[in-house]
Amino acid sequence: MKTPRKSKKILAVIFVLLFIFVAACSVSHFTNDAYRSESQFKEYVYEYFSEFDSHRVKQIAVEEELIEYDRPLSIAFRYPNTGMEGPDEHINNIVNTAKEDFYSIYADADRKTKIVRFMAYDAYQPKKEAISIVIHQEDELHDGDEVDVQNKKIYTYNYSTETGEALEGINFFKGGFRAYFSQYLTKYFQENHGDELLDGYQNYLTASVNNFKDFVVTDGGVKFYFQPGTVMAPEKGIVSVEVGYQDLNDIMREKVDLDAIDPEKPMVALTYDDGPYPVSSNRILDCLEKYGQVATFFELGRNAAAYPDVVKRKAQLGMEIGNHTYSHKDLHKLTPEEVAAEINTSKAAIESAGGKTVTVFRPPYGNTSAVVETTAAMPVILWSVDTLDWKSRDANSVFNEVKKIHDKGSLNGRVILMHSIYDSTAQATEMIVPWLLQNGYQLVTVSELIQYSYGEAPQPKLYGYGYFYK
Repeated sequence: MKTPRKSKKILAVIFVLLFIFVAACSVSHFTNDAYRSESQFKEYVYEYFSEFDSHRVKQIAVEEELIEYDRPLSIAFRYPNTGMEGPDEHINNIVNTAKEDFYSIYADADRKTKIVRFMAYDAYQPKKEAISIVIHQEDELHDGDEVDVQNKKIYTYNYSTETGEALEGINFFKGGFRAYFSQYLTKYFQENHGDELLDGYQNYLTASVNNFKDFVVTDGGVKFYFQPGTVMAPEKGIVSVEVGYQDLNDIMREKVDLDAIDPEKPMVALTYDDGPYPVSSNRILDCLEKYGQVATFFELGRNAAAYPDVVKRKAQLGMEIGNHTYSHKDLHKLTPEEVAAEINTSKAAIESAGGKTVTVFRPPYGNTSAVVETTAAMPVILWSVDTLDWKSRDANSVFNEVKKIHDKGSLNGRVILMHSIYDSTAQATEMIVPWLLQNGYQLVTVSELIQYSYGEAPQPKLYGYGYFYK
């Protein structure tokens, strides 16, 4: 029996409609209906994560995930656990802040919408001394068939695999690297994106210390990132440029230099007199060790003999050790022979206690003379910022003495005078050190300051009150 033509037409229409329905469902799965349940959300998330899998580094101990599904807000974070305390604490802070920020920004979102914040990462380790991590973050706002991507940003970090310390450009590149990359990247953008560059894009390509901070070291070279709306329009998203190793021969260090000092960045030397004294000196050292920073300590010989363990700790932490005489006498009131006894006896006591050569000298009260300078036979160091900690014995007052110089102009090139025998000074140090770092200063020893900020190899002469000003 033959099927009537009308029935065939009806079947054909049903087939077509069914096909359209299935196709529509398939399309919606990849648009607004990419996920309707927690299981679908995870599928969607892992498809996103898969884009970054090719850059994984086996040396990363554990890969962490934080996935929370809800309506309208969901998050999907994947981030590394390096196994190093400092980097992992830093990365966890970023993750927690990103989560809190997300739920705060979209607190009033309509439940009919779907919003997800993604966080994923790339990681590289072309050099055994360092690992590079770039964390990608973006928000997807689903509205009907439209998916709007907002708040794209990246975080780049380079860490020492030896110490866990965060590394900067100067640790990877030789001096003058900013000028080199300024010229290289300006030429690159002009030749490849001339018509797409924003007005003022040059501001992000100058040799300023504020530029070229977002980078990672990859298998192919050094990859620089530029946030949306800097060199190119926001809709272009994050812009990256990789400079190949073939173009880095004259600027990249053969090995990561953990102690490199950037002569183009502002620097300051913290100095402490009259120690060592166990409680306050060790508290100061705890702070410096926490932040991986250095200072110069002008020790009294009698105190060094009494507390050798504190001197040894300073030497082990890379502090510069200076001589402040044996018993803090006013050298103006002594004979040349007595001056020599104060200086030389102290030097022997300090070096015996710490096992490290004394490199600089500071006379008590700043009272020096030709006899003192000749007898010391090393750089004689005064100061350019007196915190008056000996007078105020108040941490806030000491901090404010430092801050007011910065507020008036800059602390660059300054030597700050404090005393390591006061608890109030130790407390002030805990305020001053992070504040200086947050304001872009490098903390260096006095000898490093003379060399890198003033371009002079330290000499056996007087560096007086008027020297340490930029």
